[in-house]
Amino acid sequence: MDEFTSTLIGLACALFSGTVFGSMFTPIRKYDIRDGFFVQWIQSATIFVCGMIVNYVLALPKFEPLAALGGLIFATTNITSIPLVNKFGAGLAILFCGSIQIIVGWATARFGFLGVKAQEPTNPILNYVGIVLTLGSGIMFSLVKNKPTPPEWAKVATVSIEDCCLPLEATDEKKLIDGSNRKAPCFVRSQHCYLLVAIFSGALSGLMHTPVAYAMDNVEGASQEDLEYVFSYFCGIFFGSTIYFVIYCIAKKNRPYISPELTLPSVLYGLMWTCAMISWFFANKNLSVAISFPIVTRIPGIVGACWDVLYFKSIKGTKNLLLLAVAISIALAGVISVGLSK
Repeated sequence: MDEFTSTLIGLACALFSGTVFGSMFTPIRKYDIRDGFFVQWIQSATIFVCGMIVNYVLALPKFEPLAALGGLIFATTNITSIPLVNKFGAGLAILFCGSIQIIVGWATARFGFLGVKAQEPTNPILNYVGIVLTLGSGIMFSLVKNKPTPPEWAKVATVSIEDCCLPLEATDEKKLIDGSNRKAPCFVRSQHCYLLVAIFSGALSGLMHTPVAYAMDNVEGASQEDLEYVFSYFCGIFFGSTIYFVIYCIAKKNRPYISPELTLPSVLYGLMWTCAMISWFFANKNLSVAISFPIVTRIPGIVGACWDVLYFKSIKGTKNLLLLAVAISIALAGVISVGLSK
């Protein structure tokens, strides 16, 4: 296969991966997912089963513990994804975390940090311009106001004074009417707290492919085929997600939030993630991580923002929509620049 064809295949895989990553939250967002631990465990089980199928198709390649470490890193960041989506909406959450993820993931691959070989693009200047544009769009996206609809369980119920059996003082009536005696729902937290979680999640997500790259560059006899690390990577995800789910069950005193209606949407969520991740491995093979990483981590936020505007209606207002349109345009210019730098 010539380099031009390989590049086109890699770009197509990167665009497909980013589009599916940006859409994967759609099947579960209309349900009451609460903290999301059950959803993520079902997702990880689906990923593991798909990984087994891929492993058999590839004739059972050698298990690589370092790739499993990458999966464990993903599982750690994954427990923050649903709370962040509930807070910021899919588009803004992915875009903000993605900006941090781009910095860490791109810099690690581009300059050879943490023991991996540096990956030099054909046109370094265009690559740098693309990175600056994608990061600049991330700053603009952070200014877009998102008002996600709170789940039904979190809404404050209206209380009728006439329904009360005991006489109430005026102050008690006021509390019942305006709900001021209720504690804030658990999903309402400090904006700064969520931003810190998003920064942590984005930074860690930027390293989730590093163990695979390190194994390919440094482990003697390691396969140079990215797909042969899929099963090991997926095993790490299932292992980590199971450990976190058990810890969650213990913390909840064996009363975790589990809703039967979430099962099939969570399976679909896992299938979409699996298709996107396998496509990302293809993109890494044909483009290099320094090229594919900024593309795959920026496209999901653009797609997610489109879902927020067109389907969930959580981004409204002329000023907001204009700001979003400019941010998306800059992000697309950045993605195109990175792609052309190959």
